[in-house]
Amino acid sequence: MNTFEYTINPEAVASDGMVKIASICGFIVNAAHRTLTEEGYGMCILSRCTFEIDERPKSGDSVNIIVNKGLNNIVTLLNRYVSLTDSEGHEIGRGKIEWLLPNSSQKGLSAENPSRLTRRFINKFRSIMPDIDSAAALQIRIDLEFKESARRNNDFSVAFKKICDSRFFFLARSGPDTLCRGMLQTA
Repeated sequence: MNTFEYTINPEAVASDGMVKIASICGFIVNAAHRTLTEEGYGMCILSRCTFEIDERPKSGDSVNIIVNKGLNNIVTLLNRYVSLTDSEGHEIGRGKIEWLLPNSSQKGLSAENPSRLTRRFINKFRSIMPDIDSAAALQIRIDLEFKESARRNNDFSVAFKKICDSRFFFLARSGPDTLCRGMLQTA
């Protein structure tokens, strides 16, 4: 188990004074990736991440991200479970991140820093969806599945479909290739 502390800096804050969803998800992926690096896994490919955020910290707050190992299929898949706590130790979020080892026959996003790429997709999805950052009291669940490799300067298009008032499906494509698909749900 590893614990990483992050301070919510002004650039990570939305107009409502609370941390941006993309930033907090980026912190979580960064912590999980740092754990894998410390465990000696050099190159892992981000495959899927699921986050539940119950409460968004505000500017200047400290948050701890606790990363635990899940069951690993050492040939292809590494799982990491994360818990997000405030500075007093109260859980305010959780998640699961799956990584593929490079020798796997499956494809994933390996060409860019995984936390930066996750934030990039979430920010792009946010730009076409209702403003989820302004709903500070809502629980937010994000599920991203990475399907195809992407490069830092790749152009990609995004689309979303509103399934109901609280659930959205989204898709990122580069030409005919689906790069990422996911779901966002608020409660």
